[in-house]
Amino acid sequence: MSKNRLNELRKSKGLTLSQVHRKLGMKRQTYTNYEYGSREPKLETWEKLAKFYGVTPAYLVGWSDEK
Repeated sequence: MSKNRLNELRKSKGLTLSQVHRKLGMKRQTYTNYEYGSREPKLETWEKLAKFYGVTPAYLVGWSDEK
């Protein structure tokens, strides 16, 4: 699995895992699995996460350094 930027973005915004999973409407374990790379989200979930953090999906998954 590729290194994604979920953890970095969450911490930079001062959010806890609980805050993020609640705001996104997903189970905590699901979000945690995405953040730590033990599970890959579907494309529509990557898009939802990117929108939440205000970045592009390519930036979020580590394919680009341009937000």
